[in-house]
Amino acid sequence: MADHASASIVINAKPAAVMATIADIASYPTWVGQIEQTEILEVGPDGRPTRARFRVNAVIAKDEFVTDYTWHGDDRVTWSLVEGEMMSAQDGSYTLRDLGDGQTEVTYDLTVELKVKIPGMLRRKIQSGIIDAALKDLKKHVES
Repeated sequence: MADHASASIVINAKPAAVMATIADIASYPTWVGQIEQTEILEVGPDGRPTRARFRVNAVIAKDEFVTDYTWHGDDRVTWSLVEGEMMSAQDGSYTLRDLGDGQTEVTYDLTVELKVKIPGMLRRKIQSGIIDAALKDLKKHVES
């Protein structure tokens, strides 16, 4: 069964700067807490990654997976799992909303289905923690 979680944060930067940071997947290991390694597998005509491999050290387990990306300018990016060791499905997105005055609201949506059985309450708690940490890491990195 897939679990969905969503959260938002306001970042003191314009949407283009926030999306440029999100699109720089190669640098994630330097500022995203749980990501140990990334590899860009394919790049689109706009120079943004369309397929990437990740190695993560999450709360409950390590995982390696590949995701495909679809970019919608500086407003939204979506991704879906191609293959994974611990996950059978993953669909996510960052949606950016320009608040004016150099501020951007970032909403992170994530739906994950694991191959391993973990009690539902624990799965949801871990997923919410991952989203919360990702948004806080993004805000700290963009604003630094």
